[in-house]
Amino acid sequence: MRTSLLLLLSLAALSACGLRGDLVRPVPLWGDPPNEGALDPRTIQAAKEAAEAEKAREDAERKAADEARRQQLEQQATPPATPQ
Repeated sequence: MRTSLLLLLSLAALSACGLRGDLVRPVPLWGDPPNEGALDPRTIQAAKEAAEAEKAREDAERKAADEARRQQLEQQATPPATPQ
């Protein structure tokens, strides 16, 4: 009887241990788990990397266009050299 009571008491105490709140799935030990759609971390990371690459491409295009425009304005502002 004491053993049963002790067992029930210890199980009750252990049930209160552990993480609270939302549980997070651990990283698999081997292989890749199936893709879970839009909420999958791999999908989120790929979308983030694609957005960063697109932003870098747009910045490079804008910088090249600004440089071309600057050179064009410098050529218009500089009067031609006159012979002396």
